[in-house]
Amino acid sequence: MTEFSLNHIDLNLLRTFDVLMRERSVTRSADRLGRTQSAISHALGRLREVFQDELFTRESGIMEPTARAKELAEVISRSLHEIRIAVDRHLNFDPATTSRNFRIGLSDYTAITYLPALIETFSKLAPKASLNVVHAREPDALGSLKSREVECAVLGNARLDAEDFEVVELSRDPMVCGGWKGNSAITDMTLDRYLTSPHLQISADGIAAGVADITLQRLGLSRKVVATIPHYLVAPWVMKGTNLISVFGDGVLLALTEESETVIVPPPIALPDVTISLIFDKANELDPGHRWFRDLIRTVSEKQRMLKQGVYKRLEL
Repeated sequence: MTEFSLNHIDLNLLRTFDVLMRERSVTRSADRLGRTQSAISHALGRLREVFQDELFTRESGIMEPTARAKELAEVISRSLHEIRIAVDRHLNFDPATTSRNFRIGLSDYTAITYLPALIETFSKLAPKASLNVVHAREPDALGSLKSREVECAVLGNARLDAEDFEVVELSRDPMVCGGWKGNSAITDMTLDRYLTSPHLQISADGIAAGVADITLQRLGLSRKVVATIPHYLVAPWVMKGTNLISVFGDGVLLALTEESETVIVPPPIALPDVTISLIFDKANELDPGHRWFRDLIRTVSEKQRMLKQGVYKRLEL
């Protein structure tokens, strides 16, 4: 067996491994690195020789990392990231000229609230950069951040217990109650009508109790949940033409259209706000590009808050 040392491995080889871990595709990795597929395949062969492991196996057309590859990735990806930060600290980051790729994790709810304005503002300020949006749920967010699949995440009611990550509150969205305009219960909402109406719950896993259920339980009350769905944008169309009602954060107001025929009213009981937070690895704090991206997210958050105030005035809530 040939003995290898660090002298046999150049930085580009490790970069290729890092990108292969992210893309799980020789073709996409070649595109991202600006190299040919044969060059990436050759580099993969060299990596396999160096680490004495297959590193990636093909399952259902997707390159799946081996146990050794996953172990190596934890060290290599973080080390390369810290090298980039160390270099970037001594360079001037200019969003107008950077070709950097930014990756953000958004939940279904925060995608509704942030995504349109985020993409619009990002593309104007950083026309040569790219933005990848990844669907993120709280149980998976920490893993996505640790693996560098995303460099930050914006989630609602995040409860991440990890000392290496910063959680910055962006906003607190009040809960509102919604239903079809032809539903007499929603147009004249009382606690009794709220409790006896059929409820549509929006739940990413379809299992967890909603904030309304938890609040009602504390009051010795309960509601009738007849169905759960995973997506907020679907809710108005599911409720249309029915007696279903639902509760959700007021960020959904930004996505409602007249065609949905949705009426929004305050809930008949006090419900806790949805706390929206920006989560990122503390190692990124001094990265000028990452700092710019975080500031951009905060700017978008404030812009959306102002837009919601306009919607409230229009709806006279």
